[in-house]
Amino acid sequence: MKNDELRMTTLKRYTLFLLSPRQRYINYPAHSELAKMFGKKRFMVPLALPTIAALTPDHYDIHIYDEEIEEIPSHIKPDIVGITTLAATANRAFELGDHFRELGATVVYGGPYASFQAEKALEHGDAVVVGEAEEKWEALLQDFEQGKLQRVYETNSYVDYKTQKPPRWDLVNMKRIFQVAIQVSRGCPFNCDFCLVTKNFGQKMRYREISDVVEEIKVAPSRYFFFVDDNLTINKRYAKDLMEAIKPLKISWGCMCSIDVAKDDELLKAMADAGCFNILIGFESLNPDSLEASNKHHNRRGTIYEEAIQKIHSHGIHINASFVVGFDNDTLEEFERIYDFTLKHNLPNVNLHLLNAPPGSEIYKRYQLEGRLMNCNPELGVGHFPTIHYMKMSQIDMFDKYMETIKRLYSMDTVLKKAQNLFTRGTFTRQGGEISSLMKARLTWITIKEFLFTTDKKKRKLFFFIIRLIQSNQIAIDKGMGFLLTMLGYNRHIVEHQRNMADYRKMIMEQDQGAWEVGRKVGK
Repeated sequence: MKNDELRMTTLKRYTLFLLSPRQRYINYPAHSELAKMFGKKRFMVPLALPTIAALTPDHYDIHIYDEEIEEIPSHIKPDIVGITTLAATANRAFELGDHFRELGATVVYGGPYASFQAEKALEHGDAVVVGEAEEKWEALLQDFEQGKLQRVYETNSYVDYKTQKPPRWDLVNMKRIFQVAIQVSRGCPFNCDFCLVTKNFGQKMRYREISDVVEEIKVAPSRYFFFVDDNLTINKRYAKDLMEAIKPLKISWGCMCSIDVAKDDELLKAMADAGCFNILIGFESLNPDSLEASNKHHNRRGTIYEEAIQKIHSHGIHINASFVVGFDNDTLEEFERIYDFTLKHNLPNVNLHLLNAPPGSEIYKRYQLEGRLMNCNPELGVGHFPTIHYMKMSQIDMFDKYMETIKRLYSMDTVLKKAQNLFTRGTFTRQGGEISSLMKARLTWITIKEFLFTTDKKKRKLFFFIIRLIQSNQIAIDKGMGFLLTMLGYNRHIVEHQRNMADYRKMIMEQDQGAWEVGRKVGK
């Protein structure tokens, strides 16, 4: 028997629970309703826990529990528990930590919220991993085994990140998930005030070896991916080499890029050929003063939005247009400006958010000094609730206008207008990835039931319009049906959200102090 094998047989075994707490408030861009149509519990699970599991030594029995898709066995006492945290899951994460500590387990927190709120996390746990887990997690486990656990695990440097162990997707119930997350780079050269990326990963870009990425894709349990890199194409040479390498793998995927990707026609073609069907682009604001004030200078460097959007659409790639309202120069008119912009440029997928100040961001530090952080539940920081005092708008006015705008954005009238201009150009004819016959039957039935067997004339009109495009080969069948189901998913979520409007408005009005500049003028 080899020395390593002998060592493994003599090491004490430990049970490790890795937990992703449920999110109380879920915003519509999470595609929760679309996931249900696919017969899934969640559209995509975060990459953190499968990555942590891959870093864990073999003498640990690892169990991953994502509370969005399954119950956590609260009656079992593991030896050690790792809990990933976001602001949106913080309260639940702390409840879980308290519970498992009472059972006698050691509790460790990680993730963005715990990284920037370590003292709060340590009130409910035994240790916190700050920032990237590589080079800290195994050291933490060794200290745990020796009874020498430290309170905080933090370094002043970033990992090399040229290679990455494949995430342990075998520990996740993939029957309840549609697509898989993948990451090829870390870092961002920009430093937007409202963003945590550079705080977590630094401003210097680090890239994995492309061969390493290819091997991860080959063994992944899905052919649908989302690249969680904050800007997949910022290094154009790397991006083109990546496209060439993944093209033979026949996958379908989405990603996040800055708008300047439209300046490289060769790259866009390579992305489409390699299976890209969707790009999330952070327009953030249409107000130049707000972009300047938030340090989002790169959105103003010579890019003409109309030309860029048309160029991306010409390659059969959808744009998920992301906007934020609530900067100090913003008024309620920004909502109208965004609605009109998306209508003019045929952008059906719109991620609209109210400005939030996540702990650790520059905007959080500034608003904390100014006294503009609202003393509210951190779980409200998901983009559709006001969580700060806005300069020129009251919280309730912001919320009401936000709800009015997303209802208009995903009304069947608006969706039809955008579809008529977007799809009649014949650029969305490329077929995507294969899905099972059972899934096709399920999605076909849902589409027919919702859009044909209905008294809603607007839904029927949209349905027949898309069907005619499919029949005339102006749009691929998966693109057309996928569009209908995505719009339906958004619409369902918004309708459900509106059912709770009375409770939400009451909660907001109880803490609303009006526009900040008005309050300061009268001495509030």
